Amino acid sequence: MGTKCHRIWAFVRKDLIESVKNRTILIAVILPVVASLLFGVLDQAQTPKEFIVAILEEEGAGFTRFVEGSALNINLDIVSNRDEGLELVKSGQVHGFVQVHSEDEFSVFLDSGRPVYFFALSESIKQLVETYLAVPLYYDLEVIPVGDTTVSRSVLPVWITVTMSMIGVMVVSGAFAEEKDTKTIDAIGVSPAGYGELLFGKGLFGVVLSIVTVGIMSGLNRLYGLGFSAWLALGVLTLLGAACFTAIGLLIGVLASGQSAARSVATVVYFPLLFPTLLSDLSSFTRVLAGFFPTFHVFAGLEAVLLHGQGVGEIWATLLALLSFLVLLMGVTFFAYRRMVNSYD
Repeated sequence: MGTKCHRIWAFVRKDLIESVKNRTILIAVILPVVASLLFGVLDQAQTPKEFIVAILEEEGAGFTRFVEGSALNINLDIVSNRDEGLELVKSGQVHGFVQVHSEDEFSVFLDSGRPVYFFALSESIKQLVETYLAVPLYYDLEVIPVGDTTVSRSVLPVWITVTMSMIGVMVVSGAFAEEKDTKTIDAIGVSPAGYGELLFGKGLFGVVLSIVTVGIMSGLNRLYGLGFSAWLALGVLTLLGAACFTAIGLLIGVLASGQSAARSVATVVYFPLLFPTLLSDLSSFTRVLAGFFPTFHVFAGLEAVLLHGQGVGEIWATLLALLSFLVLLMGVTFFAYRRMVNSYD
């Protein structure tokens, strides 16, 4: 038993060492980690976003002076005619153009190609006009944020799901198929190591790499405030999700003729595996469709844990669904692997 464990760990150690030298693996792991870290920078932003707005005002209206004195996050660019203002918006040089026809008549043109700026600026200009005209407010609206979710925390479930699925489907499939190109599988047939040890070693490599990567992302995004139950749920969720995606990658590697074919198939499989999850909130149909993919259950579980602090007791249905996927995928992968082994005999 000890000898088998030593050989299995040798496979894992070999792949971990080679992964440091493999550019494809580094891209699949490092880019999502860096991206998740960059979102954390947004949490530190203390200054409001600035807008550049062109303005054309009839003489004596006074709106320009009012904006300059009250809107600190709006930089004005005075234009001499309507066509000049519209051209600045169309060319992307300004975020919007305000034409003041009289003291109480305005036309506002905003760049629709920048949705973030469009909605934020439209609301700012509306409030400026209401204040400038001293329009009385007919309601009292108070928006109170519930929870302390940061920008980085809110996008972390997506990045973890993307990273784990990429490692399992694309990295593991290529790593296993590489053994076919290097004829390692042929050598295993006449060595003390069994075929099963190779399959288990490759699978363990994928799971370990996923867990380490998720751990790094969690540390960089400061997930220190989670309770014990939430940490336990995150650990189980990561383990089951990584095992599911690794099983898919192993299945692709087993069925592919070589590394090149495995990477091609993995690319074709990866995006349909991910898209239903990202589009699950569009309608009830897309949500039902997404439920047939393990990526959706990983993502839903991560949202429950990271955004709402839920534990194992609250996400047991998600964990059960992932366990079912894992049993099914492992069964199919093992069956395909046995057929491949028999073909070598």
